Amino acid sequence: MSASLEFLAPVIALLGLLWSLVFWHEVASAGNGNAAMQKVAHAIRTGANAFVKRQYRTIALLSIVVAAAMIVVYGLVGETEGWTMGFEIGGSFLLGALLSGLSGIVSMIVATRANLKTADAAQRGLNDALKMALRGGTVSAIVITALSLLGISGLYILYRFGLGRAVETIPALIVGYGFGASFVALFAQLGGGIYTKAADVGADLVGKIEAGIPEDDPRNPAVIADLVGDNVGDCAGRGASVHSGSSLRSSECTP
Repeated sequence: MSASLEFLAPVIALLGLLWSLVFWHEVASAGNGNAAMQKVAHAIRTGANAFVKRQYRTIALLSIVVAAAMIVVYGLVGETEGWTMGFEIGGSFLLGALLSGLSGIVSMIVATRANLKTADAAQRGLNDALKMALRGGTVSAIVITALSLLGISGLYILYRFGLGRAVETIPALIVGYGFGASFVALFAQLGGGIYTKAADVGADLVGKIEAGIPEDDPRNPAVIADLVGDNVGDCAGRGASVHSGSSLRSSECTP
């Protein structure tokens, strides 16, 4: 494979990130709705940010510990260049964890802002609301795919041209990237999913059974926690999970 083709993947990934900014501009420049919409959206955004900040702080510490353990294990039991391979795989693990976490965070940020824009657009009609929702989803989809492609191709170029590794040894080094992405996705999806279901059940019990008000009624304070859970579980957790799946597929196809 020629060097020019090997550099094509990161270029496509960067173009994808730039293209996502075009869709994001459309979402960000849309209307913010009335004061009541903005108040609810602000509460949801604040709760989601607080949860994700605490969750990813813990995941980051665990990722560092696992990466350090991988380096030590490869260094002690590995054959020739065991420590070198340990640092390379540990570094790819941390990069995979970083980009997987970033995918989840971007997905949540886009969701918490596109939600408000979609609600405002729904006042003008179904088509406007659907278009806005699709624009927000497109931003997350492009960013997740582009980050996965950028991470895998970037590591390939680094190992081959920067560190001079043989092509046949690169897939074994890139496996750490997929492991790191899956590690973050596991905790993000589990933590977010548990919170989502707990908040959902709690809101339903308080609202429907005890207070006798409909589901997702704004008079129920627990609804905010429920909607926060939808964003951190179905958006942040799912974003990290999709990035993980894409990264594992890409690493399998690495020559």
